Amino acid sequence: MNNEEFINTLVDVFPEIKDDVLDEDNDGLISLQIGYFKKFVQNAIDGDDLITVKKCFQFINDNIEKVEYNVENSIYLSFLNKLSFDKNPKAEKLLPKKLLSAKNDLDNYDISKKTNVKLNKFLDSL
Repeated sequence: MNNEEFINTLVDVFPEIKDDVLDEDNDGLISLQIGYFKKFVQNAIDGDDLITVKKCFQFINDNIEKVEYNVENSIYLSFLNKLSFDKNPKAEKLLPKKLLSAKNDLDNYDISKKTNVKLNKFLDSL
């Protein structure tokens, strides 16, 4: 599933974000488009709307293996890595195993990046 197919599927399932995701300024910018989905999910997490949260996580889980690499990468970095469960830790328990494992890996990487001086110097040199 390429960018366009994924985004069309996303807005079909979640029409409430269609205007933001399909805004002409975001056309073809998959990370920004997924960022609007992340904002939608974050609002559901913070608002304790666990039905919506579960539906969103299930959507990602059902589609993550069908998408092209650049879409998958954006899902992990612009969606999963940016979600916060500080206001509602029970929402994190709704993540399917694969997404929870990926979230944990991303969180551990972020932590190691902050504490690993050698790694930071290497990354800064890129």
